[in-house]
Amino acid sequence: MSETLALVAIASAVIGAIASTIQGYWKSEDGYSLKKLSSAILSSGFFAFGIVKLTGLDAQVSQLGIVGLIATNLLIGYGIDKAHSALDK
Repeated sequence: MSETLALVAIASAVIGAIASTIQGYWKSEDGYSLKKLSSAILSSGFFAFGIVKLTGLDAQVSQLGIVGLIATNLLIGYGIDKAHSALDK
């Protein structure tokens, strides 16, 4: 069960990062960059994995519930990509 929840947490962070890159593409006049997409997926995936390991998955689920875990990691992935793109500029 905990391995499945960890994968859900990481996948939701990656989805949040993908949403951020798509939003950046719509606001940009440049083409969609696969380099930026892969960078966003890697950084958000590793960050979400670190958060799961640091805080403990059981603590997150008991405090937030499964929906809260998914929503939190979506926002984490989105925020990590925004911070990453701001640092690149």
